[in-house]
Parts: sequence; structure tokens; C-alpha cells
Amino acid sequence: MNTNTGKIENPDAKLSFFERVAYGIGDYAGNLVYSSISAFLLVYYISVLGVDAGVAASIMAVSKIFDGVSDLIMGRIVDKTKSKWGKARPWILRMSIPLAVCTVLMFSVPASLAGSAQVAYMFLTYNLVSTIFYTGLNVPYASLQGLMTTNQYE
Repeated sequence: MNTNTGKIENPDAKLSFFERVAYGIGDYAGNLVYSSISAFLLVYYISVLGVDAGVAASIMAVSKIFDGVSDLIMGRIVDKTKSKWGKARPWILRMSIPLAVCTVLMFSVPASLAGSAQVAYMFLTYNLVSTIFYTGLNVPYASLQGLMTTNQYE
């Protein structure tokens, strides 16, 4: 499918080996970031920063509600996007650098912050990463599966 015009160029188009590998590597990178956050962030908050486990878990739990809503919103945004680069590519390019910067900030809580200021920083950076930037990159990336070819066996 030509993602610029929305017209099917060849409904039986096959993906090349390179296209399959490139898509898989990109998906691996996204999962590597998500897995790192899932595996280490709670440990960082509790063991390194000394935040109460209930507070750290609450930040993540509340943020997941926002994340569920932002996934739906981002899906709608991708559907409505019309650009010369297609529906997904502009969002992938726009969100890559902010996601990287905010992920570093999320794991770099300033030592000068304490109490509610520290919790607010944690809440803000975690939501920027998981609710906005990761969603803004991952939803368009996942939508590429349906945009690369209309052949259901591919």
C-alpha cells in the first residue's frame, strides 16, 4: 500500500528479507527500552532513591491508566495523519529523541529533590516516557505492520 495516497499498489506484494529483518530489529529496540524500564525502574526508585514501595508502585499504576487512554488517542492521530512520509514515519521520527532524553531523565532523579518534589519529578518523567513518548513511538511503529503490505500472509 502506498501510505501517501492510501491506494493499494499490489495486494500480493511480498516483503523482502531485509524489510522483515529491519522491522524486527526496530521492534527489538523498542522492547529493549520497555524491558529495561520494567525491570529496573522500580528497583531504582526503591533501592537507590529510597522511595516507599507503595508510592513508587502507585505512580506506575496510575500512569498505566493514562497510558491506556493515550494509546487510543495516538492510534487516532496516526489514522488521521497525512504527510508525504506516510502515516507512521513522522511520529516515529518526532518521538525518538524526546523518548531517549526523557528516559535518561527518568533514571536521573536530582539528589536535591526530596519528599513530594521527588515524587512529582518521578510521576512527571515516568508519564512523559510511558504515556506520551513511548506511546507516540510504539503505536505508529506497530501500525507499520498493516501499512507495509495488505497481504495477510506476509
